[in-house]
Amino acid sequence: MKEFQMFFFDVDGTLLDNHSHRISPAVIEALHTLQQRGKKIVISSGRDVHTIMSMPQLAAIQWDGYICRNGSVVADQHQNELYRYFFDLETMHRLEEVSQKLGSPIQYMGHTDWLNLPPTEDFRAACAFFHRDPNAIEIRPTLPDEQATMALAFDKAQSDYAEYCQIPGLTVLPTPFHYADLVAKGIDKSTGITLLCQHLNLDPRDTMAFGDGINDLEMLQAAGIGVAMGQGRDEIKAIADYVSDSVEKDGIVSALKAFGQI
Repeated sequence: MKEFQMFFFDVDGTLLDNHSHRISPAVIEALHTLQQRGKKIVISSGRDVHTIMSMPQLAAIQWDGYICRNGSVVADQHQNELYRYFFDLETMHRLEEVSQKLGSPIQYMGHTDWLNLPPTEDFRAACAFFHRDPNAIEIRPTLPDEQATMALAFDKAQSDYAEYCQIPGLTVLPTPFHYADLVAKGIDKSTGITLLCQHLNLDPRDTMAFGDGINDLEMLQAAGIGVAMGQGRDEIKAIADYVSDSVEKDGIVSALKAFGQI
């Protein structure tokens, strides 16, 4: 059976379950087994490195690379940035226009994070999902020519974020949890796979990727084997090479065993 050399893991709904937001002991053991066998493990998330490292379970693992903010930021094992991509100014201006029109805030993620309008109930609901303090983020107007690598929009659960989808330089990635990821068009988690494979002189065909959400689609397609979690979105299951058990049933472990990696 083929031996894969590098493994990419989404965080929410893949490593962490959507209820306790913890990694199961079986998954932690599987990650350690991969590394003991000389394989590389990479975290791939909409979160930034700081947020990842603020979570004790994730910080305790010696990751071999980081794909953050859905591919807008890529870092090596020492958290040294290899790549950072910002929205162009026209996209930033259009984001502001839509946000002001809807009266709904955007959480921008640049060198710092800020909320451009006062919090709404949908923003607070998204914070509750992530167990974050809604009062911790700075609330201020977006400055002229200010840049961000990624943003979050907020609306009712299952919203299609149609107004944002009309912005030409933007990719909108809705979630079921009162928010959507907003990234620059052409940037996604597969960007990180390409860069890290080049950096480590590995072939993308020798990688496996695991995910459950719409923002994982390109990552699963770019890897040698793309694994969808059992509770994942139908769009992800449709393009995956393998559909595993749900995150609650340790789908990462099931897939690694099915492919003879542990």
